Amino acid sequence: MNRLFVIYNPQAGRGKAQAVWPQIYQSLLAHGMQVEIKTTNAPLHAKDLAMEAEGRGFQAVVAVGGDGTIHEVANGLLQVSGGGSSFPMGIIPVGNGDDFIKMLPPLPEIGQQGYSWAVAVARIASGKRHRVDVGSLRAFHQDGSDAGHRYFVNGVNLGFSAHAAFNFSTIPRFLTGFLGYLAAVLKTLWKYPLLDLTVQVDGQETHTLQSSMVAVMNGRCFGRAFWVCPQADVQDGVLDMMIAKKINQWTILQKIPLMMKGSHLNDPLLQWFRGARISIASPRPLIVEMDGEIPFSDVFRVEIETLPGRLEVLV
Repeated sequence: MNRLFVIYNPQAGRGKAQAVWPQIYQSLLAHGMQVEIKTTNAPLHAKDLAMEAEGRGFQAVVAVGGDGTIHEVANGLLQVSGGGSSFPMGIIPVGNGDDFIKMLPPLPEIGQQGYSWAVAVARIASGKRHRVDVGSLRAFHQDGSDAGHRYFVNGVNLGFSAHAAFNFSTIPRFLTGFLGYLAAVLKTLWKYPLLDLTVQVDGQETHTLQSSMVAVMNGRCFGRAFWVCPQADVQDGVLDMMIAKKINQWTILQKIPLMMKGSHLNDPLLQWFRGARISIASPRPLIVEMDGEIPFSDVFRVEIETLPGRLEVLV
């Protein structure tokens, strides 16, 4: 693996990416790789850049950034593939959460972080490939018209966790990583929505419920330290969904340590589903968070499905 199209997001990790980028670049060269570097400068720029790479003689596209950068690059590659298998993708994690790489082998234990950028460079150079599932989400307006489509690699959140992701952008930039996410969670506790939802999994019984939070996960962890679906597997062909019932601020604070340890599976205030197709609708507008990004903020229904083995990543 020696000819790479590298997409670098200098804003990733609130300055972390920019600080270590010179070392990453030198490490790529030291591993004998020929690289063409493209730097992102706007939202969705990484997606557009990824779509340029195929057919130009590159062996892989490498995302240097956090989960949002991975999200954009994966969307570009999957859009170009037209529903087929994607162009190979490498990941060099330098974000705040770096949650998706926790799903790549060898899997870290719950509570641990994934591998470093230095390990990632060596793995990309080895050229070993690994197929993973991805998720596909289509959103709809109140009148039923199409609001747009996105792929996701790690997960989708509605309710409390989506608002926390939205609030993360308002937290002072010196708060990075887990501290930044924790500050966003605490800010969200002051005001968060309760969701009135109808949920259907794989065309089975429709559930009508009120919820504080819904997580539909391909991966196990979000927000760097919250192992919300610890049993998820990116090669099992299904998505794991956790629904939190109506709970107050104090109860949410009590659940945080449990989610950080992945020890909340038997909690009676949580419901669990697993399936290949999930439909969620609400009479009020939903904010949708995907892989740390907010692509939709005023939709009323989402249709989600898993695409088995659709993304090829270098490990």
